[in-house]
Amino acid sequence: MRLVSVIVPTYNPQEHLLACLASVFSQTYTAYEVIVVDDGSGAEYAPLFAEVMMRYPSLRVLAASPNRGVAHARNLGAAAAHGEYLAFLDHDDLWDSRKLELQTQLLDSAPDCGYVTSRQRYFLSDGMESPPKWVRDRQMGIGLPGMLPGTLMVRVSVFAQVGDFDESLRAGTDDVDWFFRANTAAIRSHELPEELLLKRIHSRNLSAQVQANNKELLSVVRMNIARRKAAASKLRE
Repeated sequence: MRLVSVIVPTYNPQEHLLACLASVFSQTYTAYEVIVVDDGSGAEYAPLFAEVMMRYPSLRVLAASPNRGVAHARNLGAAAAHGEYLAFLDHDDLWDSRKLELQTQLLDSAPDCGYVTSRQRYFLSDGMESPPKWVRDRQMGIGLPGMLPGTLMVRVSVFAQVGDFDESLRAGTDDVDWFFRANTAAIRSHELPEELLLKRIHSRNLSAQVQANNKELLSVVRMNIARRKAAASKLRE
């Protein structure tokens, strides 16, 4: 069995981290390591991290200080990974118990496939009666496309080829940029039909910062267009 490195970036995580890790340690696939990257959480969260390490003594906790954003935390975890495959899960989200098993099966059986994703499903966090404005009602309760770190499993060699998450992107679009770069590099991929990521919707979601997210997204799209034009120009030379 190939080792999968599971990277969980976190910042001031509150109780969601415990549920997140419970879904990781409930996986049917057993050849994995777990790396939690604390991206400069406040001192008041020290008891929570102590509880996490007591519950799951096999996991590693890496500390990043000061806070430098989720892209830096993901990159720090990837640099410390020992596995052949990388998987990422934000501290407030959950995995289906088959996530690692189904995705390792796909990568093991398709050596020309660089990474695999799955579909996802939104769910409301405890205490929320309705979705926030940035989530459409029709998006709740159905399977959705999942081009997100939480659905991703990627070969270490392919992650190195595409490059790290862009740490200059702080409004939640570093993952969009990564998938754009993977596409420009012609990395073959596959999306599983199963909903293997359960995406928690709550008031602290980075995606809720709509104005900053949209502005940064426009910048990412422009960078992607420029990269594709440059690549096309090279082919014509």
